[in-house]
Amino acid sequence: MSMLQILLSLSITFLMAMFIYFIYKRTYNGVLYSQNFNITLVMTAIAINAIVIGISGNLMLSLGMVGALSIIRFRTAVKDPRDTAFIFWSIMVGIANGVAYYELSFIASIFIAIVLWGLSRSVTFEPAYMLIIKYPRSSDWAPVQNILDDRKLVNSYLTRSDTLKGDVVERVTEVKIKRGQQEPLLTQLRSCTSINSCVLLSSNGEFTE
Repeated sequence: MSMLQILLSLSITFLMAMFIYFIYKRTYNGVLYSQNFNITLVMTAIAINAIVIGISGNLMLSLGMVGALSIIRFRTAVKDPRDTAFIFWSIMVGIANGVAYYELSFIASIFIAIVLWGLSRSVTFEPAYMLIIKYPRSSDWAPVQNILDDRKLVNSYLTRSDTLKGDVVERVTEVKIKRGQQEPLLTQLRSCTSINSCVLLSSNGEFTE
């Protein structure tokens, strides 16, 4: 490839990587957004693009590159499976642009972005909350159970663990709460004199006490 073709490929890859950067930032719904990870997506696309450009015209170099990359081990754990999809998306852009398949890279990126944006906006799932209640061992659990049995607030619940710490019992219960009923449930639990404290944690990291 000529110098102009290399610069064109790298420039297009950078623009498309910035598109991935924007989509990741706009659709992120976790607790702690990582700017470094998002920048890594851009650098990964550019680096893969440069590697593919280098090995695309040299069979011996491509075989040597495959052997060299096969011994690399990455120890950083990806916490969110969704982040893995963005990594593969970034790699796809780098590979496709490295062999000048710009149409494939562009169409695939637009398609992925539309699907991701649509799913993140239209498909919502009610998380399973973890209710942590501390109460004296001598107290009666029945008032709390009556609140959890109220089908206007709670769809279902399941006790996950009971821990005895001195005279205090810590009970962890998985609760599926009806939409918008988190605060009413906590209000009723706070009014119970038989418990010391209650904490409500959702699976996507939201916190209410």
